[in-house]
Amino acid sequence: MFDFLKGRKKQSGSFSVRQEIQKLTDLSPPSALVAIVKNKGDEPEEMGKAFFLRREKKLYSEGTSLYLTTPDNLKIAKDQNLTNRNVVLQFMNRRIPYQLQCKIVGRYRLLPEVVETLDFNAKAAYKLVPISVLKKQDKRQFYRYTLKNYGDSRIPLTTHIGFDLFIRNTNHEFPEEGAPPVLLKDVELVDLATDSQQQPFTTRDAINEFRAIMLKKQPHDRSVFISKIDKDESTTLIKRKDEELLLGEIHILGLDMESLRDVLYLKKSAKSGIKKGKENPYNLNPGEKVISNFIHEQKYYQMLVEIMEARTQNEVVRPIDSPREEEGLHADLVDYSVGGTLIESSPELLKFLLGEKCPANVDEEIEYEGEYWESAFQELKKNMIHLTFYPKLHFPDAVKRFKPELPFKINLIAQVVRTCMHQVGDRKALLHGLQFCYEPQGIPLHKEELIEWRYSRHIRDNEYFKLAHSQLSQLYGYLENQSMTSQGGTARQRQTKEES
Repeated sequence: MFDFLKGRKKQSGSFSVRQEIQKLTDLSPPSALVAIVKNKGDEPEEMGKAFFLRREKKLYSEGTSLYLTTPDNLKIAKDQNLTNRNVVLQFMNRRIPYQLQCKIVGRYRLLPEVVETLDFNAKAAYKLVPISVLKKQDKRQFYRYTLKNYGDSRIPLTTHIGFDLFIRNTNHEFPEEGAPPVLLKDVELVDLATDSQQQPFTTRDAINEFRAIMLKKQPHDRSVFISKIDKDESTTLIKRKDEELLLGEIHILGLDMESLRDVLYLKKSAKSGIKKGKENPYNLNPGEKVISNFIHEQKYYQMLVEIMEARTQNEVVRPIDSPREEEGLHADLVDYSVGGTLIESSPELLKFLLGEKCPANVDEEIEYEGEYWESAFQELKKNMIHLTFYPKLHFPDAVKRFKPELPFKINLIAQVVRTCMHQVGDRKALLHGLQFCYEPQGIPLHKEELIEWRYSRHIRDNEYFKLAHSQLSQLYGYLENQSMTSQGGTARQRQTKEES
């Protein structure tokens, strides 16, 4: 009588073996890591990798059963009593980990007519039946923007904001036990070993080197990105972090003419000028030092300059450092988020980060399997890795209002938290997942200048990646609305034509 007071109970969907096999077929993983559950409550025992039987590049199944080859670490002669045992299958799809629990029905010899239709030769296989729902094991907190999908059209690419990434090692490691220090004060960067020797600095040589690079560009591309660094010059013990004032892209003037003075001429920044009633922090004053950044032929440069004269239309500056090329090791960026990034590994990267602990066969390795590689990847997690991101923005005029103002480069210290093999078709790639852990509290003007780094992992998001995420979210919302409006207009036009 009073059933209406109880409210409706949420109906849980009934488990369907065929439905789980269909989900697995849609994902179509080539292989899985197999772990046997010996006793309820115990940790599953890993038995290595096994391959799903496939027909015409699709998962092969019969009714409510699927088939797996013998796992790598399973000895058939010894382990014959696996019937009715439970196993856990783990695999990656689109860089997301999945897990499925199954029961072994038995090991069967395949009929010759079945073997002929399979994508690879297998005379026997284990027959399995799913006993659980296919689950995602993804614990990531942030939306990831993909820059490289390895030809997998199911993963949309982000084209509006990309990054060039350069990696350096540091003289610090993450502790094996306990929390890492909140502040790092003596972080030294380890660059790739080069044969180039530093020449004594002269202003004339620096100007000639800079001019030689710029004259290779088209006149409209001869520009630099200027940053003014606002440092806390107070004598207090606790100082605020350095603030980078972005003056934007500024054109270089008079490069075609020989100057009688050892100076360069910069066009005035659009942000500078007189602000009524208050001082404009973007104005440049004689004696101030600013950082100029520029790019040529995919090489990134930085040069420190001093303001000599602040004129009405331009600034007169002189270099106090030679153009310095980015010295980190370039790494391929696969995706990024507010809290971390995924990169593609390489023998050069592994040798650079692991040093003497890198396995000797790294140049010939394809599978990256074995205990020595597992040990190497554990060593990799200890490194405090310095990352330098160079933003690459592409916003056409129609969506330029969504373009974020990002600095020329973003520096962070990160930790490798996972390493996995990724396969699309016949191509395999070793990937490293890194989480951002430390943010710089200072911006060094000179190469040897040491700055403090503050721990930020799980505390706060990086402000620049957060800004990029926010602007991309707004942009995609706008584009989706435009698409829906366009489709609605087309439908109305079609209806009008039909009525007339």
